Amino acid sequence: MAIALIITSTLLHAGWNSIGKRSATSASFYMWATAAGMLIYSPLLFNVWSDVLAMPTRFWLLILASGLCQMVYLVGLAKAYQGGDLGVVYPLARALPVLIVPLLVLMAYGDTALSVADVGAMALIFCGAMMVPVRRWREWHIKTYFTPAVGWAVVAALGTAGYSFTDSAAIHLMRDAGFNAFEAGGAFAVVQAASIVLCMLPVSLLVLKEPVFAALFRQPQIKRSMFVTGLFAVGTYLLVLISMSMVTEVSYVVALRQLSIPIGVAIGIIWLKEGWHPNRLQGVVIMLVGLVFVSL
Repeated sequence: MAIALIITSTLLHAGWNSIGKRSATSASFYMWATAAGMLIYSPLLFNVWSDVLAMPTRFWLLILASGLCQMVYLVGLAKAYQGGDLGVVYPLARALPVLIVPLLVLMAYGDTALSVADVGAMALIFCGAMMVPVRRWREWHIKTYFTPAVGWAVVAALGTAGYSFTDSAAIHLMRDAGFNAFEAGGAFAVVQAASIVLCMLPVSLLVLKEPVFAALFRQPQIKRSMFVTGLFAVGTYLLVLISMSMVTEVSYVVALRQLSIPIGVAIGIIWLKEGWHPNRLQGVVIMLVGLVFVSL
């Protein structure tokens, strides 16, 4: 069941990222999309809101930390898409957390459920992602990775690793408090979305100095894109949160979610008409091999 939920979420995740690449001109786009998703899924909170409010202080600190990490992720994603192809930014932002999250788990708990084979499979996913930006091996240089788009993709990856770690801990607190998998995932997705909006609003206004309340609402198409992005983005993570509550090691979830990488690359080539080259496809194949080993 956890694998089925994650696979479904990968399709939605690649979909909203492709919409964001075409429509997002600022981090504010993702902020309003998250707000739309929060409203869409808010009924999931109605039956359990009193139980959520009764959660301990540690849970609310994790919610705040999650909102901050999601803010870092979405700002990094928006900035990366402003200057880079979906087929380059998306694999990097998705693959790097595969290595970062196990390190966080090991540092926090001093132990991990991952085997040597699991670590090898995750390394394959990482190596495949590193091949994506390289057009030809004879032209390879370390400077290939020192571009603004790649730098912001790394920022997005760090945000992903952070919220994956905090959200897993929060979801297990909810399960320990008596929530079932669907109640925990649904309620957390809505509360987390509110935290994201609260964290992103001052950053968009004061740090990025974006026209938060005006520019994004001038075109009906932009509003539709925000609505669909919110529907997919919050829905995607709702499925991931439910799957997190079904496993003991969050690193498995993070790794299997990278199935969205080849989907995102394919959307970039077919729908967004981005260029392709052998190294990009070879990297995707290597990542797929790693994904197969992780899921077994």
